[in-house]
Amino acid sequence: MDASSQMLKPKRQKLDGGEENREMEGGMKSLSNLPDVVLEKILSLLSTENAIRTSILSKRWEYLWTSIPTLNFFQGTLNKRTAMVNAVERALMLRRGVDIKKFTLCFEVLGDTSLLNPWISYVHIKSYISAIVRLNVEELFLGLYSLNGPLCLPHSLFSSSTLKDLQLDVPFIFKVPSTVCLSSLRRLTLRSVVFSDEYSTQQLFSGCPVLEKLSLHNCNWGNLKFVSICAPKLLRLIINESDLQISKDAGGCRIMVFGVSLTYFSYAGEFLNEYTFHSSSVNQAEINACPTKMWRHLSYRLYKLFRGLSSLKILTTCSYFFKVMLANVSELLAQMPLFNDLTTLVLDSVRVDLGCEGLLRMLQNCPCLQTLVFSEGISLSSGDANDDGVLDPLPPCFLISLKEIKVYAFYGDEDEIYAVKSLLKTAMVLEKVIVTFAKSLEGGPEEINDVGRQLSDFPKESEICEIVLQY
Repeated sequence: MDASSQMLKPKRQKLDGGEENREMEGGMKSLSNLPDVVLEKILSLLSTENAIRTSILSKRWEYLWTSIPTLNFFQGTLNKRTAMVNAVERALMLRRGVDIKKFTLCFEVLGDTSLLNPWISYVHIKSYISAIVRLNVEELFLGLYSLNGPLCLPHSLFSSSTLKDLQLDVPFIFKVPSTVCLSSLRRLTLRSVVFSDEYSTQQLFSGCPVLEKLSLHNCNWGNLKFVSICAPKLLRLIINESDLQISKDAGGCRIMVFGVSLTYFSYAGEFLNEYTFHSSSVNQAEINACPTKMWRHLSYRLYKLFRGLSSLKILTTCSYFFKVMLANVSELLAQMPLFNDLTTLVLDSVRVDLGCEGLLRMLQNCPCLQTLVFSEGISLSSGDANDDGVLDPLPPCFLISLKEIKVYAFYGDEDEIYAVKSLLKTAMVLEKVIVTFAKSLEGGPEEINDVGRQLSDFPKESEICEIVLQY
């Protein structure tokens, strides 16, 4: 008998009902003897797709998956669309009144509104969204794609008393009912939404009294001229317009934010819309702009944004902003507010030119700054400082408050070393300078040690300053 025949022989025994099969059957019976609540807990650890597959194991398992607290349905490829629709219908019809904690539904509508509208009818058996709301869903992620024309989501969605987290990825005109009351909603995420009009948009934001986090990703405000976001409990506001595809000549929408409890704000984009803050308590912000040819336009809107963020304690932004503002609206840079509470300034996106007059003017308005971070490196030409290497104008924080400087992506170039030398010479109360070398540095440990010796030999205005090198 050859080796291949010997390898196949155990497999025949297994298929014919060997001891291993009997052990598996016994294990299956033991598993099926567990209480429903235990089995449902086990199923909840599986993906929805795998949980559904367990329905073929036995009569006992046939409907167990319909009671798990989390259901996620993703269409995937188009040929799986029918199977997914059938699975959603079974899950809702056989739910037996058991509440849903989290529900995800993402699929291609394919412009078929005649099919979709019955699904969202309040009374129809296929009214997916309404049925989900009736099952007291707490977290809902709805993604509808390739739809032609506007769509009115069911009113019940906007009056849910149990919904805590709502994510809508609906790249079409978004119509909101005249009355919105999401009394428990704490997190709202909108992606690619096209707001239809000012009134309904206003109703949406004002109808979430306990909202704590609002995220807007590439939302289109083109149909609006003005809207206010007023949510008394709002803590975090995140706006990303980096991939927003609208006419840059439209002028945009003016969005006014009233955030008495707001602590964090993040923005990325081209400032195609104007954002201003009133009664703001924001203490941390991350502001980054995408490349644009409309620098003067961006400068005005950036200035208006900063005017409402004077309470900041931590700011992450790009130093190039201040260079652009100096070149385009220097009169406004002179009117920038004092950031008396700002203790940490992180400059990222590009290598910082320490001699940039616009940046130095900004630092003039940060008298209590304690930590200064250069995320993408630093440089200073010997011609951009006084003969003695002192920055001009010298920011007041360098004299009284700046205690820590962090420099990343350091290569040890002449302009970089000169920049650090200038910082050491001008910061009077500095306690630590941390220099992190770039990972692509070719010189290795020998070059790092050589640069370290140079930095250690430079005169320091602060006698207690420690230089820390990292790789």
